[in-house]
Amino acid sequence: MRVRFMKTIGTVAAFCSLLFLSIPQVHGQSLFADYKAHGVGDIVTIYIVEFSTASNAASSNTDNSNKSGLSSGGGTGALKFLPLFGADLSYGNKFSGKGETSQRGQLKAKMSAKIVKQSQSGSLKIEGKKVVEINGDKQITVLTGWIRPEDISTDNVVYSYNIADAQISYQGKGVVNAAQKPGWITKLINWVF
Repeated sequence: MRVRFMKTIGTVAAFCSLLFLSIPQVHGQSLFADYKAHGVGDIVTIYIVEFSTASNAASSNTDNSNKSGLSSGGGTGALKFLPLFGADLSYGNKFSGKGETSQRGQLKAKMSAKIVKQSQSGSLKIEGKKVVEINGDKQITVLTGWIRPEDISTDNVVYSYNIADAQISYQGKGVVNAAQKPGWITKLINWVF
C-alpha cells in the first residue's frame, strides 16, 4: 500500500512540475498582478497633451537733438559801419520702434507606441504611428522619444510631457488639406507682389 501511495505522489508531483513548466513566464512578474510594459516589443498608450504659448515684445526710442548758434554785434572803431550778423543751426533726430510676436499651439491625442530599444541606463525608446483615413483624407500622427519605466502607469499609459527627446508630428493629406493651401496662381501673384 505504501509503495502504491508513493508512486501516486510521484506521478502527481511530475504532473505538477510539467504543468508549471508549460505556463509561460511573464518577465518574472507575478501571475496575479497586471502586466506592465517594460521591455522591447511591449506596447504603451500615449496621451498626447501638448500646449505651447510664446510671446515676445520689444520697443526702442531714441531722441537726439543738436543746436548751434553764432551771433555778433556791430563793429567798433573804424569797422562800425559793418552790419550785425548771426547764424543759427539746429539738428534733430528721433526714432521710435516697436515689435511684437505671439504664437499658440495645442495638440490632444491618444495613440499607442512600441518599445523598440532599451538603453544601458534603463530608459526605453518608443516609436508609434497612427493613420486615420476618412473619405480619402488622411490624418497621420508620428511619435518618437525616450521614456523611463517609472513613468509608465499600471495601465501602461505615458503622458507626452514625460517623453524625453519627443518628436510629435501631426499632418494631414487629402482633399481637405489641399483646399487649405493656396493655388499656384495665388502663390505666383504673392511672389511677384
